[in-house]
Amino acid sequence: MALTEEANSGVRLELIDASRLHIHEHVQPDLVDQTREEIRREGCLRKPILVADRDLVILDGHHRFQALVQLGCRRIPAYVVDYRSDVVEVDVWPDAVIREVTKDEVIRRGLSGDPFPPKTSRHTVLVPLLDRPIDLRDLV
Repeated sequence: MALTEEANSGVRLELIDASRLHIHEHVQPDLVDQTREEIRREGCLRKPILVADRDLVILDGHHRFQALVQLGCRRIPAYVVDYRSDVVEVDVWPDAVIREVTKDEVIRRGLSGDPFPPKTSRHTVLVPLLDRPIDLRDLV
């Protein structure tokens, strides 16, 4: 279900069934717990996750995704982008164990069930992605 189209950006906001999404990184359990409690306390998700359009691989927001699933959410707010375009860039976090990541490797890991360690890939979107608070009751 498309919620909005960001004007001329190639990015759209959708609610996606959680079962259709693929992770490409593991998560840090303590950070998932912290994120879950923050979302529960606020009663909404402020920042949608980022997802590759064709493959539905999560690019950014693995901890938010896991927190929402733990809260019983079946639908996940996501900014969906054309990952093969120049709108999204990928690099690694400074402390990452892996020193280089490509877009092809992110997709391969997401679709093969062979995730990177937590906080490996760092995606940058070259258009502004606004916070879009969505009530938790709309996600179950």
